[in-house]
Amino acid sequence: MTPVYAAGEEPIDGVDAGALVDGLRAHGHRMVRTVENLDELCRELRDLAAEGDMVICMGAGDITKWAGALAEGICTSRRRK
Repeated sequence: MTPVYAAGEEPIDGVDAGALVDGLRAHGHRMVRTVENLDELCRELRDLAAEGDMVICMGAGDITKWAGALAEGICTSRRRK
């Protein structure tokens, strides 16, 4: 889960990445965690994503840029490992 940003409206108290992760875990999703930036996301996915896998990014704003850089970022993270 990436950071949650307001999209022109006032932020809602208690609605953030941590709260979303807690809600997902409460509904049985064990493999969920927060990441703060693209590099951290790539490190988290480097050992999970395999050839032929599809990673779906949902959101607005910077997540579009993250999605476009994700494949190369995962490869770079693997080379650094």
